[in-house]
Amino acid sequence: MRLFILALFLFFTDLVGFAQSVMLADSITKNPVSYATVYDADGTVIGRSDMGGYIHLQKGSEYQISHISYEPKSLVYDEDSIILLSPSSYNIPKVTITAKKKKYYHCKVYFRSIEHVDSCLKYYMDGIREFYIDTKSKKVHCGNVVTNYFMSKRQDIAQKKRSMMMSDRYMALPYLDKKTLYEETLHDKKRSIKSGVVYADSVSIGSCELIAEKSEMLLSMDVLFPKTSLVIKLFGYTQVLSKHNKTELYRYNEAAPSVFDLKSSCSYRHLTLTHKKENLVRDIDVEDAFYVVEHEYTDTKALSSSALLQEDYKKYSGMFPIAERIREQLVR
Repeated sequence: MRLFILALFLFFTDLVGFAQSVMLADSITKNPVSYATVYDADGTVIGRSDMGGYIHLQKGSEYQISHISYEPKSLVYDEDSIILLSPSSYNIPKVTITAKKKKYYHCKVYFRSIEHVDSCLKYYMDGIREFYIDTKSKKVHCGNVVTNYFMSKRQDIAQKKRSMMMSDRYMALPYLDKKTLYEETLHDKKRSIKSGVVYADSVSIGSCELIAEKSEMLLSMDVLFPKTSLVIKLFGYTQVLSKHNKTELYRYNEAAPSVFDLKSSCSYRHLTLTHKKENLVRDIDVEDAFYVVEHEYTDTKALSSSALLQEDYKKYSGMFPIAERIREQLVR
């Protein structure tokens, strides 16, 4: 009887396969790719690669891999120990500054914000937003914005009316800070960057990679560390932020990359929303990303019209593909 049960177990194990640890790596440098988002065939988030680029995949299962600096990849996993990702071909022309420094740095970003609730797509937003940044004070002025918005009507992930007092809508429009993540790290006494590794209190929390052939720098880190979670309580609801990773890509010229060098940014958060009396438990995954698609230095602050931003949206939204299953849901 025991032999029969063992044989049956091995039979079904062979059918479904074990989850195996796989490293995602750059196809050129072979360096690990951390904080890549992995979806299953249904467009459900199954996880993110860790700082070493590792994630667990199931043999014979279909996956889609997404990362802000790499081309999306679809595959059926077949026991490979390493999966190579191709660097994104996205590029924008370099801008030269004349001898007389201009008053403003003007840029447009294409952004995308995706929220999964209990692994189901609930909210989606993308669009174009412009910014003017004072080149002396670095004060950020937000310009006009054009957005495209989606909200699922699935009843199994819908909130009760009362719970809207503390909404699970965590998406946000992009915003540019005065300092980049790199500059913040340099000015943080508890953090440091040594030999391509980001440390906090002597613990490795991320990586900093120079991509010499493209004159770029890629910085990824766990910005929640040293805390294991952040807890907010309101009206009987408890929100727990347990993961927060950020990745920024810069144009690099041997100086500390400033906001004027920022090329793209991605933020991933995992939250849990509960209520002490209601039978409510929500696991929420949010990914916000933006790409600087145009930039210039100017002495005037002339906001773009909605019509122009609509044209920009049509132009740039096709440049940055999303997981096919998510696209299908949006089309439906």
